[in-house]
Amino acid sequence: MPTKTTCRIGSDADFLSRVQLESVTSLLQEYGARHTIDFIVPDDSTIKGLKDQPNSPTRLAMLMNALLEGEYDTLVLNAVNLPPRIPTGLTIGAITSRLTPYDALISNEECILDELPEAAVVVANTLRRESQMLYYRPDLRIVHSRGSLDSLIQKVRGGHVDAAVVAASDMEHLGKQEYVVELLTNSVCVPAPGQGALAVLIRSSEGLFRESVQSINDPRTYSVLRAEWSFVEHIGIDANGPVGVLGSVEGKVLELEGILAYPDGREKIHFMVKGSLGQEEDLGQTLANEILDAGGREILQELHLW
Repeated sequence: MPTKTTCRIGSDADFLSRVQLESVTSLLQEYGARHTIDFIVPDDSTIKGLKDQPNSPTRLAMLMNALLEGEYDTLVLNAVNLPPRIPTGLTIGAITSRLTPYDALISNEECILDELPEAAVVVANTLRRESQMLYYRPDLRIVHSRGSLDSLIQKVRGGHVDAAVVAASDMEHLGKQEYVVELLTNSVCVPAPGQGALAVLIRSSEGLFRESVQSINDPRTYSVLRAEWSFVEHIGIDANGPVGVLGSVEGKVLELEGILAYPDGREKIHFMVKGSLGQEEDLGQTLANEILDAGGREILQELHLW
């Protein structure tokens, strides 16, 4: 019987990241079982002891450096957390099929967004969410809250805040869909680039496990994400800014919808473009130019982001 080859697969150490890691590992095991590959999760005591927030730039840099130095053979990250430029020596081996890409609302009275009381306190932990929520409802009081998704759910259910905006895909990964009151469509809140998908990184020189990782790649999702990333790159700010984008495919037509807004919600520039699959980078640039020409440059200049 052939000896099994061991592939070490890593992620951040928080519970959500570990659940996402398990979902990718399950997909890879289907391939590994046929090609004598064992996928194992090494002990990450260094990452667990790091005090920065999970998926912070510091933690992501450490994880990617560990992959470069051979501590892992593959690395699972939420695609929404990928840095604008992946370090030299690493490459995306696979993008998984996308779960629900939209943001979701959870609330303590099971009220949808339009039913929340005047001046409701809503957790929105990114400028992207904050700016769009305030554009839709300027009366809301937006706050930020650190901690896990479970702790945020408890804060909402306990009445400490009226509601929170979270990624619907995170709720799916954790099996918490029963707490979702409403999915927020693009007319309310356009998602972050990559939201809903997972990325599996490998070393660019990797030969042994490249094929196994590529076996779980979803080409259509990867194409959509390339367009989304191109949009953010050509806007000229990273995904932590007040910017959102979402692509979708119908047949061979790729549709890309994006926004740029003031963090206080006083203005939102919202455009949609269509193109063909295979023109992802060009389509992202076209959408970025439309938004910049419609007043986006002025927003970025006023916010000192250019």
